[in-house]
Amino acid sequence: MSRSMREPRMVARSIGAARLVTALLTAILTVSSQAHGDEPAAPAECPKGEGWVECRAAAGDLLAIYRLGRTAYESARQSGDFTEALRLARQLNATGDKNGERLLKMVHLQLGWGTHKDYVQAYAWLVEDMGKDDEHLPKMLKQLAEKMTPEQLDRAKSLAGR
Repeated sequence: MSRSMREPRMVARSIGAARLVTALLTAILTVSSQAHGDEPAAPAECPKGEGWVECRAAAGDLLAIYRLGRTAYESARQSGDFTEALRLARQLNATGDKNGERLLKMVHLQLGWGTHKDYVQAYAWLVEDMGKDDEHLPKMLKQLAEKMTPEQLDRAKSLAGR
């Protein structure tokens, strides 16, 4: 079979696999939340279709907040702007949700690796979160600082109040 004939099948398999992974992740997170005694958010009158996840997240549905956070995270990996991903990760983490903790660590890693478009802001954000996860943040701060100019580092420390 020629390569041109295999590529559409490979793409179709990839899309199918992505849908399967999303469905499995959703099911696992739902069962995990229920197993840990998390109370589901009160039902909200959310319209079906586009905007449903955003509506559910606004109603406090932790799984919906996580889905928005993961979408923002994936988008940020392309755009270089982790502002929304960090906001949602912090929001979810503040509830004590394990997915919030994971998402926040994922964002921290990206910030420490210098993926955010603004090193100064990334450094300040990492410093702000120091009390929440002291295990990996010092390493992330060090990695990011190595990529920064002395002037950027001074501005970042000033911005962070450090």
